[in-house]
Amino acid sequence: MDSASNDLDRMLTQARKTLESMRKGGAAAERPADAGETGETVEGVGEAAEGRVKVTAASGGRLKNVEINPRALRLSAEELGEHLVTAANAALDDLRRKAGEAAAGQAVDTARLSEQIEGLQNESLRQMTMISQSFNDAIAKVSGGK
Repeated sequence: MDSASNDLDRMLTQARKTLESMRKGGAAAERPADAGETGETVEGVGEAAEGRVKVTAASGGRLKNVEINPRALRLSAEELGEHLVTAANAALDDLRRKAGEAAAGQAVDTARLSEQIEGLQNESLRQMTMISQSFNDAIAKVSGGK
């Protein structure tokens, strides 16, 4: 019975991991800038003012770096601000695109998940039958012993 119990535990663990993977996929769709299971940081880069303003956005939708070429400092504050906004938005767009591509590569195999769940169901039914039989045997021994 220990072997069957270990098999059931293994199948439950696999099903939980698969379901967790699906949940993470859903979370990635809501927060497309997440890195996923690999732990790698996804980054997006945007530029404006002919490359004189460069912004890097990282996982979580946060700005990681802003580079301003000294020539861009000759612009008026208003123009520089507009270029910063343009570069930041381009970086965030690039980040969303890259995160979407990374998430697409981590799609869940629903057919495999279905097979695992069916196997889990079959194994749990077998386990319940064994437990039920064990109870019946114990009751028969106790009843026969009186």
